[in-house]
Amino acid sequence: MILVLVVAVLAVAVAVAAGGDRLAGLRVRAVRLLVVAAVLQLVSGTVASGSVAVRLLTLILSTLLVALFLWGNWQVAGVPLIAAGLLLNGVVVVLNFAMPVSVTAAARAGLHESDLRLGADPFHERAGPHTLLPDLGDTIPVALPMQPQVVSPGDVLVASGVALLLVTGGVRRRLPPPPQAQNRAERPMVLDRESTTRGSYS
Repeated sequence: MILVLVVAVLAVAVAVAAGGDRLAGLRVRAVRLLVVAAVLQLVSGTVASGSVAVRLLTLILSTLLVALFLWGNWQVAGVPLIAAGLLLNGVVVVLNFAMPVSVTAAARAGLHESDLRLGADPFHERAGPHTLLPDLGDTIPVALPMQPQVVSPGDVLVASGVALLLVTGGVRRRLPPPPQAQNRAERPMVLDRESTTRGSYS
C-alpha cells in the first residue's frame, strides 16, 4: 500500500510538471466505490483487527466494490494493469489462504521478521516449502526511507497502473468498431459508387 501511495505522489508530480492539463481533466467513474472499500478496510483493521470473520467479510466486500470500479473504468488507461495486479494477488491469496511473505526478501529491504508481525495478521504468512506460487507472494524488497517493505509482483502492477492512470489523466482507450459496424459504414459508399456509375452511362 505504501508503494502505491509513493508512486501515486510521484505520478502526480510528473503530471503537474508536464502542465497538469491531463490531470485536471481526469475523469473516472464510481470513485465512491473505492472510498467505501477503503473505509471498510480502515474500520475493520482498527475496530475488529482480531476478528478473522469480520476481516474476511470486509475483504470480500471491498474486493467486490473494487471489481465494480474496475469494470466501470475498463477503457481508462492504467485500469487493466491495476486489475491484473489485483488478480495476481487474489490468486496467490486464495491458493494459500493468505499472502505468503518472503522473510529473505524482507531482510534485504531492511526488515526483521518481527517487524512483519506475521503472527498477528491472519492475511499474511511466512513463505515456506509448502507455499503455492511463492513467486507471486511478497518477494520484492523495496528499501523505502523510513518505510521499508516487501511487495508482490501484483503490487508492482497495481502501482504501475495507478501511475499510468494519473500521468495520462485517465485517457480512455479507443476500441475498434465491430466488423458489423464497419460493414454498415462501407455500404453507403458502395451504393454511392454504383449510383455514380449508372448516372455516367445514362
